[in-house]
Amino acid sequence: MKPRLTKSKKWTALPAEYLKQIETVFSEGFAAQLSGHKLIIEGRIYSEEILLRVGALENGRLSQKNFEVSIGYSTKTKDAVDRIHNAIDAIASMMNEHFEDPEKDDFPRSWKEYDFDNQKVYLQYSTVNSELEAQADALLGEAGEDLVVEEPETEDALEAADEVLPSSSEEDIELEEEEDEDSVIAEKGPSMFSGKKKKENLH
Repeated sequence: MKPRLTKSKKWTALPAEYLKQIETVFSEGFAAQLSGHKLIIEGRIYSEEILLRVGALENGRLSQKNFEVSIGYSTKTKDAVDRIHNAIDAIASMMNEHFEDPEKDDFPRSWKEYDFDNQKVYLQYSTVNSELEAQADALLGEAGEDLVVEEPETEDALEAADEVLPSSSEEDIELEEEEDEDSVIAEKGPSMFSGKKKKENLH
């Protein structure tokens, strides 16, 4: 994954417990649409942005459908969890539009700003295979000093992640049934998060 901000270099992966909860949200919310697909969730915390990718890899194919979002956050206000909630709702809206009309292919291929739920989010769509991308990054990492790099899993790195995100026991990603017909996943499954959210037009 490539960050939106050029100054975003070092990053910490979203904790596995968060990635698992996010995977559950999408696998349940898009169960029918994702039949025959492997769901791939990736997330990174940079110094000033959170990057999230939800990928759907169809069985037997190399090309992967990636719905990606970058959203700014502040360590001062400790709003990372709220921003992750916004990011997931934005991706859910992208996926909903895609599955409503799979032949419609006009999502941005580079970061584009949208106003979503009174928050600025940046969205893009890609077809990069996550596994092949990771292999390429590993090879390039030996030759490039300017590449984005993951913080080693040291006590300092884990402490940095803990400062941004509470443990899952403190802040769970919750699912609840959505009654509003204009919800992010209207009539297709549970709401991404608590609270009524109207579907945004992302074009």
